[in-house]
Amino acid sequence: MKLSKDSHRKLEEFFRFYYQDENFKLPEIHFYCGKFTKVFINLIKVHGITFGRRIYIWPELIFVDEEKRHRISKKLASHEVTHVLQYKKHGFPGFFYNYLKNYWGNLRNKKKWDLDSRHEAYCEIPFEVEARDAADKFCEWIKKREGAENGFGGQNEENSQYL
Repeated sequence: MKLSKDSHRKLEEFFRFYYQDENFKLPEIHFYCGKFTKVFINLIKVHGITFGRRIYIWPELIFVDEEKRHRISKKLASHEVTHVLQYKKHGFPGFFYNYLKNYWGNLRNKKKWDLDSRHEAYCEIPFEVEARDAADKFCEWIKKREGAENGFGGQNEENSQYL
């Protein structure tokens, strides 16, 4: 499914602010959460993964509100959208190569291959550090910008973004 116009606009405004670029344009982004995605995401044990402008999300992290709109956490949406922008900046081969190179380099420096070392190596990938930073700043930005009148209802909706 395509990112909603409202979410696209909000994320585009945020990334103009984040990158300090008045001319910034967010590309068209698609989210996937079907059966194939569930199998794939379960296999690699992540909440979401991005390939170019396509974001694959664990289906249980997407919910439908009373108006039948699909929603996802703002933090996860902005994190994965940051990866879309990293792909755009570095190109598909450049992003993928540097991502894996940093992961394996971080893991090699740990001198252990256990679960904790693998998680730490993942967390230290510069692309992941940037995506977490952007996601945290997006949540702060949207909270300040929209405050209590943000148009989102219940507890789950408060921290979610339309797809």
